[in-house]
Amino acid sequence: MLLAPNGDPLPRVVDTASARELGFTARTIAGRLARREWSALTRGVYFTRPDEPERVDWIRAGLIIGGPQSVLSGWDAVRARGIGPDNPPVDEVLVLTPDGTHRVIGGAARIRPSHRPLAECPRLPVSNARIAVRMAPASRAVADTALVLRSPAAARALVAAAVQRKLCTVDELIAEYEEGPRNGSAHLRLAIIDVTRGAESLPEAVLADTLVGAGLPPFEMNVPIVDVTGRLLATADVLWRALRAVLEVDSRAHHFAEDKWLGTMRRHNRFGTFGLAATHYAPVDIRDYPQTVTAEVADWLRWRSLEVGVNLASLGPPGATSGKDRPYVVDVRCPAPLTA
Repeated sequence: MLLAPNGDPLPRVVDTASARELGFTARTIAGRLARREWSALTRGVYFTRPDEPERVDWIRAGLIIGGPQSVLSGWDAVRARGIGPDNPPVDEVLVLTPDGTHRVIGGAARIRPSHRPLAECPRLPVSNARIAVRMAPASRAVADTALVLRSPAAARALVAAAVQRKLCTVDELIAEYEEGPRNGSAHLRLAIIDVTRGAESLPEAVLADTLVGAGLPPFEMNVPIVDVTGRLLATADVLWRALRAVLEVDSRAHHFAEDKWLGTMRRHNRFGTFGLAATHYAPVDIRDYPQTVTAEVADWLRWRSLEVGVNLASLGPPGATSGKDRPYVVDVRCPAPLTA
């Protein structure tokens, strides 16, 4: 451990005022810079090691420059919450500050003024680092990250994960979209549309787009199936309520364990017990063969309409809505949940 002249541990990043408090004089600082024992990250902020600064060092520097009310946002703030892509979409760390001007330091730290309040910001550990810093609220961090993600799919996955894990609400994300930067916000807008439909994962979001784009009847997503006592039996990925038709997205990743696979099969088999017809597609089919999927689903729905005596045209124009707050009640008292 490196020590400062006053005997305290020497931080990896310091500003001039902090260096003076640690016992470094202006002459000592200049000498260390001249000998390349230190390097200047920007005017008045120093990296106190002879090697190259790491991402966490630029986080420290950005927060020093941003001031005591600044917060870390973007990819680093979502990774601290366990979501987001494994690798940063851009090299720059993002720091929000209520003061100053928009600037980039060393090509590695972006300091962006925020005219919206930065209150109630938690202090969280930085991923793969031994420091905890003030982080932007989850909704702000998600929105800022979505601005720099290179694909709509990545933004959809991020937003769906944030909502599914209850890190933030859809309303909070809508507010961030409406009040935040518009440059690069198209992916965020599409992702928010997906979660307002009720999609809880990227495959579900892609499926919703596919079904709506093919002009199929309107449907609900993630609908609780309950018995007459209100007991949750299962959740239908996609439900055509009037047709009593359920479409399930079956990801192989969830079925490696035999017990999970058996549970899924039992749940699917029992849909029929309650008068619900079910069909199933894998995410890879939805992604790679969308026309085949929609053609098969369209034929299936036509047969369902004949079986239940419902005119498809009466269901309305194509569209997807969330069914999370509209349970489908089956007229039974079920002794065991469908998920068993």
